Amino acid sequence: MPTPQFSIGIDLGTTNCALAYLPLATPDAQTQVFPIPQWESHDRLAESTTLPSFLYLPTAAESAQLQAANGKGWIVGRFARKRAGEAPGRIAHSAKSWLGHHAVDRTAAFLPWASEEIPHESKISPIRASALLLNYLRGAWDTRFPESPFDSQEITITVPASFDAVAQRLTLDAAAEAGFPKTVRLLEEPQAAFYRWLEAHADPAALWSQLPENGGNVLVIDIGGGTSDFSLFEITRQSGPPLPAIRRVAVSDHLLLGGDNIDLAIAHTLEPRFAGKGETLAGSQWQDLVARCRDLKELCLATGGDPAEEFPVSLPGRGSSLFAGTLSARIARHEITAILLDGFYPECPADARPVEADAALKEWGLPYAADSAVTRYLANFLRDLPPADAILFNGGSLYPESLRQRIQHQIGTWQNNHPHVLENPEPDLAVARGAAKFGGILHHRSARIQAGAARSIYLEVHQAGKEKPSLVCILPRGAEPQVEFQITHPGLELRLNRPVRFQTWYSTRHDKDQAGTLVPLKPADFHKLPPLQTTARLAEKSATTTDRLPVHLTTQLTELGLLHLECVSDDPAIDQSWPLAFNLRTDDTPVLAETHPGIPQETLATANQRIISQFSAHLDPADPLTAARLLKSLETLLGSPKNEWNLMLVRALWTTLKRCIPCRVNSVEHEETLLILAGFLLRPGYGAELDPARIDDLWNLHAAGVAHPGKQIQLQQYILWRRLAGGLDRQRQQALIDSELPRLRQQKNSSAELIRLAGSLERIDPGTKTELVHLFLAKSATASYAAPYFVSLGLLLNRTPLHAGPEAVVPPDLVATTFAALQDLDWKSTPELPELFLRAARVTDHRTHDLPKPLRKEIARKLESAAVTAFKISRIEQFIPLERADQTSLYGESLPPGLVLR
Repeated sequence: MPTPQFSIGIDLGTTNCALAYLPLATPDAQTQVFPIPQWESHDRLAESTTLPSFLYLPTAAESAQLQAANGKGWIVGRFARKRAGEAPGRIAHSAKSWLGHHAVDRTAAFLPWASEEIPHESKISPIRASALLLNYLRGAWDTRFPESPFDSQEITITVPASFDAVAQRLTLDAAAEAGFPKTVRLLEEPQAAFYRWLEAHADPAALWSQLPENGGNVLVIDIGGGTSDFSLFEITRQSGPPLPAIRRVAVSDHLLLGGDNIDLAIAHTLEPRFAGKGETLAGSQWQDLVARCRDLKELCLATGGDPAEEFPVSLPGRGSSLFAGTLSARIARHEITAILLDGFYPECPADARPVEADAALKEWGLPYAADSAVTRYLANFLRDLPPADAILFNGGSLYPESLRQRIQHQIGTWQNNHPHVLENPEPDLAVARGAAKFGGILHHRSARIQAGAARSIYLEVHQAGKEKPSLVCILPRGAEPQVEFQITHPGLELRLNRPVRFQTWYSTRHDKDQAGTLVPLKPADFHKLPPLQTTARLAEKSATTTDRLPVHLTTQLTELGLLHLECVSDDPAIDQSWPLAFNLRTDDTPVLAETHPGIPQETLATANQRIISQFSAHLDPADPLTAARLLKSLETLLGSPKNEWNLMLVRALWTTLKRCIPCRVNSVEHEETLLILAGFLLRPGYGAELDPARIDDLWNLHAAGVAHPGKQIQLQQYILWRRLAGGLDRQRQQALIDSELPRLRQQKNSSAELIRLAGSLERIDPGTKTELVHLFLAKSATASYAAPYFVSLGLLLNRTPLHAGPEAVVPPDLVATTFAALQDLDWKSTPELPELFLRAARVTDHRTHDLPKPLRKEIARKLESAAVTAFKISRIEQFIPLERADQTSLYGESLPPGLVLR
C-alpha cells in the first residue's frame, strides 16, 4: 500500500458532515478544511465547508433533468437539505441517530421513515444512508486529489463518545460499504474537538494561558443535531515538560437530544396554530412543518433581533384549491428563545435528575430523550465527578452565546466556581479537524489522549436460588485496546448446534468493577444492549454425547475500539472457540457468526497439504520450490493475503511446517524455504499459547546446524532469528551473538542482516552491547552503506527495550559518545539517524537511564534541523509512556493480526 500523504478526518454528523485533512510530510502542518462541492439546485454547483447529512431521491421527472449533471440515485448535501422543506417525504436524514437505535434492524431499508411518497424498494437502510454520505466525501476527495487517492490515506471517522459497541461496528460497516479501506479508525467526537483545541494552542504558553496553572479538568460539551455528548478530561501538569498529560476520565450515556429535538419542539408549539387546539396535522403536513421549523430555528439563532419580532410560517393545505389549501401561522422570537432556554437549558439545582417519562418525543420513530432539559442530564453526568475548571463547547447547536453563558453559569453555580470557557471559533468544523490531527498523531506515533473503554460491559447471568438475574463484568471501563480478559462463571454452558443468546448491558458509572465482578442488576445504573448470539458447531473430529459444553468468555477491545468476544471451550477434549456477534435484528432470526479464524477446516487442511507436498517432492524445474511461490499459493488457497493471516492461523500452519524439517537436507532450496517460512509463521517468537515450546523445537534445529553451509542459508538464519528475537531468552540470545562476534570483529563489511540481528538481541549483557556500539560506530564511519549500523545502534542504545527489562539498558555515556561521533552527519537525508536518537534519548523517568538535559536539548535541536516533528521530539523532552504503536515500530515489519504485545 502506498505511503499515506494525508491524514483525513471525517465528522459524520447527524445534520452536517465535514472533512478536514493534514499533510503528513510537512513538519508542524496545520489541519485544513476540505471545501466540499455539492449541488445547490438542479444546475448550480457550489462549495461549502460542510455537507448537510440529507439525502434526496428525485422524482422520475427530476431524474431525467438531473441525470446529465448529478447522476442517478440519491442526491446528498445542500440541494437535498433545501428539498427537505419542499418534499420531506423524499428525504432521508438523521441516519446517524438511527445507527444507535437498538429497537430496529439498522440493516433494513426503511428510510425515509414513514414516507408514503417513495416505494419500499426505493428506501434505504441507516447503514446505506451513512455509506452514501461517506462515499460522496470519498469521491469528492479523489476528484480534487487524484494523485493522492483517498484509500491510501490515514482515515479517521468520528462517532459520539456515547456510541456503544454496536453503533461503532455499524459505523465501520457503513464505511466498508462506502469503499473505505479496512484501516479506517474511529474517534470519539469530544476527543476530536479537544484535539483541535490543542492543535490551535500548540505553543505551551498559549496552552497554559487557557488551562489551570497546575492542571485540572476540562469538560467538553458537544451538542449537535442529534446527540448531546459530555466528556471530562483530566489535565496533569508534569514536572519539567511544558505540555500536559491528558486523560479522558468520564463520558456520558447515549443521549438522543440535540438540534432535531429543538425543531420538533418548535413544531409542536406551532401545530395548534395550524390544526386548532387539540388537533393534529396530517403526516405530510407535519413533515413539512418540522422541515420549516428547522429553517426557522437556524434563521433565528443566526441573527439577533427584537424579542417581539415575528416569523411567518406557511404550510400547503390538504384541499385541491391553492388558496383554500394554504395554512399560515406566526411565531415570535421570544417564543423560540423561551423554548430553547426554558425547555432545553433551564436552570436547575446540582442534584437535579432527568425526568423519567413516557411522553418523550418519538418523531420519525427515534427514541429521543425522555427529558428535553440538557442541563438536568449535565447535572446528572457531573454527579460524583471532580469540578470542571474549563469548558470547551462544541457542536452547531451551541452557536448562540446565550446558551453557552447559561450552561457556564449553571455549572459555576453547582460547584461554586465558574469554569473558564475555552475558545472554539469553529464548533461545526472542530471535530473533523481534530480527527485529522489525531490521524497525524498516530502516524507519527506521538503522545495522545489516554482513553480506554468508555463504558463497562456486563453479561446477564442467573444464579441458583435467586429470582432476579445478576450482571458479571466482561469488559471493565478504561480497558485498553488489545488487552484480553477471561471471564469464568460457574455453570456457564454453551448449547451446541443451535443459536444461543446472552443478554448484555453497559454502564458509564461503574468504573471500579473489574472483569469477572458480579453486581446486582439496577436498571437505573445500566443500559441494555442487543443480545450476543452465536451458533456453536463442533469440528467433525470432536466427539461428545451431550448438547451442552462448559465454556468461559474472552473479551478485548480491538485497536479500532471495537468489542471482540468469544466463547471458549473448557472441555479438554474440545479445543474450539466461537465468536459472539450482536443480534442487530428485532426478531429472533438467528445470526450465524463467522468461524474463527475465518477459514473452514477443510481449507486449512488443503493449505497444510500444499506445504507437505512441496517439501516432500523432489525439485521440479516446472514448479520450483521457493518461499515466495509457496506463500503465494497459500494465499490463493486461503483466500487472503499473508499479512491478514492471524496469529492462530500462522501457528496452525507452523505445526505442519515443523513436520517438514527433515526435508531440509534435500536441497539448498528446501532449507532456504523452510527457514523463511519458519520466520514468517512464528514471528515475533511469542504471543500465542505454546510459543515457548515452538521456539524450543526451532532452537533444536539451530543446535543441529545447517544442512547446506554457505552465504545463502547463513543470510536466512540471520533473518529468522531477528524475526524471532522476542521469543529467545537471554542465554539463547547471548549464544547467538557469541557465535557471531568473531565475524563482526574481523570482517570489514559484515552482512547487513547480521548487523540488524545484533541490534535485535536486546537481552544480551550490557558489556557485549557496549562492545557492539563502539564496533558499529567505527565501522559506520567507513562503510559505503551505513544504514544497518544506524538501525542497530538505535536498538542497542534504546532507553525502552521492547523485550528486555531495565537491566539491559546501556549507560547514557554511550549515547553521548554516539552523538558526538554522528552529530556532524546529514541527518535530514539519513532517516535512520533521527530514529536512532529518538530511541536512544527518550525520557524514561528513570534517573540512571535518562540522558542529561543539556545533551537532550542538543539532540532535540539536531532533530529539529532534520525536520523531525515536534510530536516525536517531545519524547526526548518529557516522559511519555510507551505505546503499542511505538513497540510495533521496532519490528520494521508487520506482526500477525491479533497479537497482544506485552
